[in-house]
Amino acid sequence: MEEQGLWGIDEVARYLAMPRSSVYKMTSEKGRERIPHVKLGGRLRFRKADIDRWLDALLVSPVERLEYAKRRAAAR
Repeated sequence: MEEQGLWGIDEVARYLAMPRSSVYKMTSEKGRERIPHVKLGGRLRFRKADIDRWLDALLVSPVERLEYAKRRAAAR
């Protein structure tokens, strides 16, 4: 799997170890957890850096979420 550039739906599904259908659902406007993506030429594309940031934001631990929020605020 290529680390840089844009990934397709198959690469993201493998990276997240979930079915393609679940990734498609997370790109829907009605999706509960919206995965960051772009549409180019009618195809879904993803950047690994965006996926990793999105995963960080989904952390369950309040302490980890607080640290994430601090890092984001410091980066601005």
